[in-house]
Amino acid sequence: MKYIYLLLSYFLLPCIICAQTPDTKDYQLPIQKATGKITLDGLLDEADWEQAIPVKDFYQSRPRDDQFAGSKTEVRATYDDRFLYIGAICYDDMEGDYVVQSLKRDFSFPITDAFAIFLDPFNNQTAGFSFAISPLGMQREGLVQNGGQFGVTTSWNHKWFSKVTRHADKWIAEIAIPFKTLRFTEGVDEWGINFARNDLKRIETSTWVPVPTQYNVASLVFTGKLKWDKAPSKTGANIAFIPYVSSQVSRDIEAGDTKASFKPNAGFDAKIALSSSLNLDLTVNPDFSQVDVDRQVTNLDRFSIFLPEQRNFFLENSDLFRYGIGPVRPFFSRRIGLSGGELIPILLGARLTGNVTDNTRIGLMSVQTEGVAGTKSQNFSVATVQQKVLARSSITGFVVNRQAFNGFSPEKNDYNRVGGLELNYRSADNKWDCFIQNHYSFTDREDPDFKQGDFASRISFIGAIGYDSRHWYGLFSIEQLGSNFTPDVGFARELFHRNDALGTSNPLGYWASLHYLGYRFYPEQWPKLRNWYVQAEQKVFSTGKKLNISDRYSVFESGINFNDGAQLKGFVRNFATQLYFPTNITGSMESLLQADIYHYTDAGVVLRSSKRNRFYGELISFYGGFYNGNRLQISTDINYRIQPWGRFGVGVNFNDVRFPEGFGDARLFLIGPTIELTFTNNLFFTNFFQYNTQSENFNINSRLQWRFAPMSDLFIVFSDNMHSTDFTQRDWGLVMKLSYWLTL
Repeated sequence: MKYIYLLLSYFLLPCIICAQTPDTKDYQLPIQKATGKITLDGLLDEADWEQAIPVKDFYQSRPRDDQFAGSKTEVRATYDDRFLYIGAICYDDMEGDYVVQSLKRDFSFPITDAFAIFLDPFNNQTAGFSFAISPLGMQREGLVQNGGQFGVTTSWNHKWFSKVTRHADKWIAEIAIPFKTLRFTEGVDEWGINFARNDLKRIETSTWVPVPTQYNVASLVFTGKLKWDKAPSKTGANIAFIPYVSSQVSRDIEAGDTKASFKPNAGFDAKIALSSSLNLDLTVNPDFSQVDVDRQVTNLDRFSIFLPEQRNFFLENSDLFRYGIGPVRPFFSRRIGLSGGELIPILLGARLTGNVTDNTRIGLMSVQTEGVAGTKSQNFSVATVQQKVLARSSITGFVVNRQAFNGFSPEKNDYNRVGGLELNYRSADNKWDCFIQNHYSFTDREDPDFKQGDFASRISFIGAIGYDSRHWYGLFSIEQLGSNFTPDVGFARELFHRNDALGTSNPLGYWASLHYLGYRFYPEQWPKLRNWYVQAEQKVFSTGKKLNISDRYSVFESGINFNDGAQLKGFVRNFATQLYFPTNITGSMESLLQADIYHYTDAGVVLRSSKRNRFYGELISFYGGFYNGNRLQISTDINYRIQPWGRFGVGVNFNDVRFPEGFGDARLFLIGPTIELTFTNNLFFTNFFQYNTQSENFNINSRLQWRFAPMSDLFIVFSDNMHSTDFTQRDWGLVMKLSYWLTL
């Protein structure tokens, strides 16, 4: 234990010493209850708007943070028994069209003209809400998680109302947010709040409370105070019932289906506010047929690819269930209801999340899957408690449990459990971020060859300290992963090594250290440059009792970031890659790469144009050594926007891998055209094609979405898979799904 205390001191002491609190006491917005009716018409002409105290004089955050915004913005607030009202006047003295990517909901804020609200009702600077609106009236709502370090998670969906009017010299947004939509503690008369404005015609992002340019504008560190004349109270029952019905016609030709099959389905979701700060989500027989198809990748790595979760039930409030950092995650929700790319039916699920006190958050989730096609019925449960400490820091404890069932009886020897503690220290000024985790797993198997292992081999430990200021930024971390650390419902990317000679995957414990250091320059003499930077990064691995370095990669890169979002960078990478087993790295090698350490170097460039342009894209290319051969990769993503109704794009990834004679070369293509049509704010048609020679598959996914009522949708989804070699059909499916949001 003494080593743990030493590590704690090492990581936390510099953070505590250097922490400073940003001064935001001068940013206060008094809010008074409306005496009359507010009509949502985008005009702000009621007497209550006239009497509301405005905030203005927004400060520029990007491309610079040393001057007031050129785009003037004025914001007012009022409320009644049901709604929080925000009115924003966004002045515009520049010619040209507003920049919007489409008319679709949940747009990307950095590449769209928009006005955004960031709310922190619990004043914990850790979790909050965001609402944004574009000049054409598209809405975006989301959760601010992890203090806003990575922006807003738009998977959170709720009803709110808005109206936008456009004028010759401005656009006006009038927003009504139901108190039922928000989570807050009753009796608190001050909330954290900030506003942001994105004006891509001027190439400027600005905020009411200044946010330094190196941070995301959603950061909850930089919030003022919304000062209520009377603390808002609970508004009565808050229950949303969201039933759905669907029907599917499909045929699996490769499985031998001679004709199409028809499958009807029905289920529901429910959202129940148990209090103003605690929410219960239920799902019964959920259907995820409308979820975006996974984007395929060319895998030339030794390890598995991490594909992001896209199902809303698992994404909402996911920060409470996101444990670990980097490649070690003890809970990864894609393990639930998916196995080897095949769907496993989820029977029901429940999730309880929220604050039980101002400083304590809890999360409980349990999901039951059906046993089909030789698989057992499984229950997946997670419990977590997060306690706020100091200004912005937290201690989190959790348990993840997988339990197999035979009927209604749990299987005695088929389970997996992972528990852990995590300390996440964030300095009050947002510059220091320190993270320490200690996880432990225990499991059992019916396999007689399975060995539980000793205590030390079942531990995962990570300690990291990061720093991010205007100029300097960096990270130093150490990892220890035991060979018997077994997260059945998690992801440990660098633990399992392929043995393609035997078709097995073998866990090998390791120690590792990841560290990088960078510096940003802000050249005054080049007004079109936001900054340029240099950065060095390295990760080293050690295995075995002597802890000799067995694996390493080093990267040096330098890049230029332009004011309009364009980027140009170059990099050089050097690898010492240890293969422990024979490996078919391309998937089509004539002879396997043998166990050995391989030294090689490559270099490349990245070029990205500004997404404010109608025609934009990126190019990534590198060439150099690759194990005992060479590799050329060229990746492009080109898009053209016909504003505001259409986006047409194509992504191409080409890899040319040359090995010595006898190993076999590989030329791999991944081509993905995309067509997105947004006919109105409520009618969308998306088409995605993927041609992948590595997996020898050509996929078509077309989705028509009609939002016929608030948060209520009709989806028609068609998917087709074919062999990429001769385009013979593998399988196809057509789904129609109707869901309706009913507020009770």
